[in-house]
Amino acid sequence: MKLFKYLFKLVFFTLFVCRQAIAADQLEIDDAWIAEAPPGSKVMAAYLEIENETSHDRLATSMHCQEFDRAEFHQTIETDGIARMEHQQNLKIPADAELELKPGGFHIMLFNPARRLQAGDRTKCNMSFDDGSTIDFELEIKKASVDDHSHHHHH
Repeated sequence: MKLFKYLFKLVFFTLFVCRQAIAADQLEIDDAWIAEAPPGSKVMAAYLEIENETSHDRLATSMHCQEFDRAEFHQTIETDGIARMEHQQNLKIPADAELELKPGGFHIMLFNPARRLQAGDRTKCNMSFDDGSTIDFELEIKKASVDDHSHHHHH
């Protein structure tokens, strides 16, 4: 009987781990980058693409980056020509689609960098989803272009 219980627990655990791995495999993060900020900046913006290859909507519920105290999902909303940012509890990634986080739209605000991050630097991050799965990835710091609306001085 002990062997049966042991095997049952082993199979259950294996299925649980495999389910999470399969769920994460059906989500992919590409083109992940942070706009380089001036020295002393306490807030930086990150952008990326999340591809959902599943047949159901997925929710990104949180994100953590090694070099930052905190990460938050935000969306830039323009009303009557005035842009403002709204904090988002989560990000919905539609089924069989891609969500692009880009300047002027959805993005990730990163707070209190541990050190000055410059173009070419990288930081390790992970994103958590509503089913308990996570994806590990890296963000690369890139020089912000003049037409890049990634300057978030009003946070």
